Amino acid sequence: MRLEIRHLTKRYRRGQTHFDAVYNVSFSLAEGAFVSLIGRSGSGKTTLLNMVIGLLGPDSGEVLVDGINLFSLDDRQRSDFRNARVGYIPQGRSLLGNLTALGNARLPFHLQRRSGDSLQKARELFVQLGISHLENSYPAELSGGELRRVALARALINSPELILADEPTSDLDIGTAREIWELFARLNAQGVAFLMATHDVELSRRGNAIWELHSGQLTQETK
Repeated sequence: MRLEIRHLTKRYRRGQTHFDAVYNVSFSLAEGAFVSLIGRSGSGKTTLLNMVIGLLGPDSGEVLVDGINLFSLDDRQRSDFRNARVGYIPQGRSLLGNLTALGNARLPFHLQRRSGDSLQKARELFVQLGISHLENSYPAELSGGELRRVALARALINSPELILADEPTSDLDIGTAREIWELFARLNAQGVAFLMATHDVELSRRGNAIWELHSGQLTQETK
């Protein structure tokens, strides 16, 4: 997947004034890259990720995937793109309360017609994430760290080409966070690209690039 971001801007109204949550951000993400996106809370990281994945429309700019502007597609086409090619790990609680942990992880697999066994694949992911004992539990019964690991399994169920992760190790202890990184590193070595927003300094240093957002502007690209 070739991902190119051109001059993305997202503006919001605050009272009688406007502010740019993201302003004129441009970058390209190479196939197999691992980029850590850092910045203080409120710097625009989540807004940027939501635009990159097509969940939030920009006020100006383009998100090009293999040369096609994501926002030239209709809602269904963007949903199909996300389901088929991207894994998204959002902040906060995002699981469906009426499904078990295993049911939540399997759900994206069944949103499009595809071959394979979602049950087997979900259980393999649960083993990798250390949550096999939770497969029949419901979200209300899980801790924050357990919820995050189920969300990781859900993001990985369709073998995405690109993973967007918004603070994927928040709510996790140090040992579990390192296990998550090791899983990410294995996937990245297999060619999966990552764009990861994080406050975890140790984790941010393990990719091949660090980009910083400050007041909605991409101000640094270092490594």
